[in-house]
Amino acid sequence: MRFAIALLALLVVSSAHAAAGEDYARRLGDLVNAYRIEHGVKALAVDGTIASLAREHSSEMAKAKRMNHEGYQSRVRRSGLAMCLENVGWNYPTAQAQLEAWKKSSGHDRNMLDGRVARMGIGVVDDYVTFIACGV
Repeated sequence: MRFAIALLALLVVSSAHAAAGEDYARRLGDLVNAYRIEHGVKALAVDGTIASLAREHSSEMAKAKRMNHEGYQSRVRRSGLAMCLENVGWNYPTAQAQLEAWKKSSGHDRNMLDGRVARMGIGVVDDYVTFIACGV
């Protein structure tokens, strides 16, 4: 009985953590799109395949306990699109803080404002964030 209660508690906490990651990802996507529009660039559509690739990469970074771009070319191929851009982040408590950090980095900023991309996905796992944007 204790095991079942402990397992149920773990599932509830895990579900709440996943929901928080989804909220963070949704908010960050909204902020990226507002930033793009502010700079005269079209908003990005959320793509389920790309979002899944982003979540997978964030999970891998969380397991490794370090940020990286390992497997980037594989993610581009698996997206089914011609080209992709990727930003990663770690340990920003809010989506706004993550956006501000990327804006201060010329490479990350350039990726967010790239007009060649039309679709995006964002994955958040244990404070690791992956933003992938792709185009044809």
